[in-house]
Amino acid sequence: MSRGFRNADDTQAMSEQATASAINEILERDREQADLAERRRAQGKAGVCEDCGGPIGAERMEALPDATRCVRCQAAYDQVNR
Repeated sequence: MSRGFRNADDTQAMSEQATASAINEILERDREQADLAERRRAQGKAGVCEDCGGPIGAERMEALPDATRCVRCQAAYDQVNR
């Protein structure tokens, strides 16, 4: 094995660790979003965009019950937080 190169098992392990870490981050964000949505429902703010205060829309709420932003505000949020 040449210097500077890892063996295949080490590379595979690192790749799997990176994948598991990314999945865990996504799951944590999903849990946080679900918690936020539940708090907003308890406050009577379900279906109201947390950014603009407008309606989220029935179709979006049906597809994503944990949505807390309308489509336009979510797109803007995603653009900034990439």
